[in-house]
Parts: sequence; structure tokens; C-alpha cells
Amino acid sequence: MNTTTGPVRGVTTGQVEAFRGIPYATAARFQPPTPPKAWTEPLAATKPGPAAPQTASRLAWIMGERELDWAEDGCLNLNVWTTGLATKKPVLVWFHGGAFTSGSGGWDWYDGGNLAGDNDIVVVTANYRLGALGYLYKPEIGADNLGAQDQAAVLRWVHDNIAAFGGDPGKVTVGGQSAGAYSALYLAIDPATKDLVHRVVLQSGPWALPPADPTVAKANADKFLKLLKNPDAPTETVLATQQKLPTDGLPFLPVLGGAGYPKPWQQADLSELDVLIGHTKDEMVAFGNTPDVFQPGVHEIAKASNGFAYRFDCTGPLGAPHCVELPYLFGTFEAFKDSPMLGDDRNTDFGTAVANFTKTGEPGWPRYPECRHFV
Repeated sequence: MNTTTGPVRGVTTGQVEAFRGIPYATAARFQPPTPPKAWTEPLAATKPGPAAPQTASRLAWIMGERELDWAEDGCLNLNVWTTGLATKKPVLVWFHGGAFTSGSGGWDWYDGGNLAGDNDIVVVTANYRLGALGYLYKPEIGADNLGAQDQAAVLRWVHDNIAAFGGDPGKVTVGGQSAGAYSALYLAIDPATKDLVHRVVLQSGPWALPPADPTVAKANADKFLKLLKNPDAPTETVLATQQKLPTDGLPFLPVLGGAGYPKPWQQADLSELDVLIGHTKDEMVAFGNTPDVFQPGVHEIAKASNGFAYRFDCTGPLGAPHCVELPYLFGTFEAFKDSPMLGDDRNTDFGTAVANFTKTGEPGWPRYPECRHFV
């Protein structure tokens, strides 16, 4: 399998061929992504690459603990699952959540094998830089929504390479959950990337959370760099310094007016965008029942886009909290065996609906104001 930077070799499991850990970009610290150095010998794309540097997620208690596997060098990698290389299939590019500070597209939670294999689509997941390494706002040194720039680089890689994996670059749905959903919508409305996005799947995006104010973001950056002292400090020191910043709110978010975020989504014309959007019934159980930032905006976006709305009601011991739909989407229940949020139900209709939307633009129910409840 040839990509624009070199050949790759995947692994076949059943009807699905998986290519994991493919470098899509490289980047120096606090610098925008650039194409990776080309290679000539086949790259063994048989296991996930390293995650972006991060500390433990604050939702580990609900999703299950993970052994962190990050590395600053080489974290800009992606994964592809396909059922065949000869035909052009619709593509789902999906970005993980994690409050812009944690997560990895390479984790088994988001393994795309079942989703691709059961529905004959191509699934792509990817890493992007997180925390200060991804969202420190100091444009004069090159730091400008770097995580968003990484995501844009993923879309350009898909456009240039996905045909070799049996995907159709003219049928690319971009989706994600939580921070990933937020990212997907902005990729779809940013003039720099919107032509690479044909549909969007928006799972539990924090729509009530505005992008960071640039003045506040610059002040946070100055505080951080003063605490860090040496911008070339070890990665562990960068992560430790993040923990020293004030904890009221999130100090590292995409910044309004920075790369990928030219204006708030409320000011964008969504009328030409194909949208599937929804939330879980009990989102805020995961956060101690603080004010809901996920449900507000769902109906506004669905109405403005004439899109499709859903609510995910499948309940376990904690009701239907934030993140509960993830194993239903990917069919990765075994990967969530340590999570307290799952009940006994293993219905995968949600994954089928997302795949149908990716393939046809129709998930299986009428457009808004109809709202499908997954129970």
C-alpha cells in the first residue's frame, strides 16, 4: 500500500484490513504540523502509534483506567480500517474527545474494525496535540491552535491518500465525540477545511462552551511559559506545569480567531451542511451534575442545518452519562469492561445509524424536529 510519503503494510483480521500508527505529520514543539519525512521501505502499520502527551483523564472513573502510552515525538499518527482496496467506499474520519487534554485515536475504545467491517465503510481515527502542546496560544512563536492544525492535516492526508485504502475522498464524513465533535463542526465551517468535509457526526459536543477569548488565552500562555521557564523542558515538565495553572475552567482550549476558529459556530451558515447531532440522556452525571454544556445547541444546530437529531438513552448503572454511546458506536464493549457506566444491553443500532449517514446522508429517521431516541 503506497501513501504520499511511503509504502505501508497493515494486518488483516477477517474481512477488515487495519493500518495503524501511520504518520500523517510531524511537528517541532509549539510549531505547526508539516508532512513527515518520506520513507522507502514498507512501514509496518500493525499497531497504534503513541498518543499525544497527556495526564490522566478526569473521566477515568467512568470510562475505565488506562495505562498512558504517550510520546511527544511521533504522536501525529492515524489509523485506517477498510474492507477492501478495490472500490471507493464512504469514509468516516472520527476524532476522540477528552476536553482537549486527553485521549487517543489509537486506543482500543475506538477500534474501527467492527464499524468498518459490519457496514462496508472506511474508518479513520487520529491523534492530535493536546493541552499546552496543542492549544497554548502564542502566535509569535508559532503556537496557534496547533491541535486544530493537526486535525486539518489529518483531513488533507485523507484527501490525498484514502483512495489507496478503498475510500472515496469525495465522500468524507467527519465526526467525533465531545471535544472531537466540537472540532468536527469547526473543521466543517472553517474556509480552510470545509471543502474536505462532506457530512458531520456530532456526538455530545460542548456547544455551550465558547472558544477561548484570545486576550485571556494569551495571558494564560504567558503564565504557563513563565512557570515552565524553559520552552524546551522535558515533556514531563510540560505536563506537570499544566497542572499548576488555575483549575477553574480549561486553560487550554481552541482560541477564537486562531487557526481553524475564525468565528463562533453560532455565526456560521449551517444550511448547506449535512448534520447528524445528538447527546446522551444524562450527560452531566459524569461531571457531578454541573450545568449541562452538551444539550444546549443540539436543537439549534439541528434546526439550522435541517439535520438529524438523536438522544442516546441506553442506560446502565449510571443512567446514560457522557461517553456511554462510544462502545455502541464502535462495537468495542470488551474494551470498556472496566467501565462502570455500561449495562447489559449490547444493541449496536447506533453504529449502524452513523454508518448509514456516512454512506447515504440518511441515518434512518426523519429530519429535525424529529429526534430519534436510542433505548
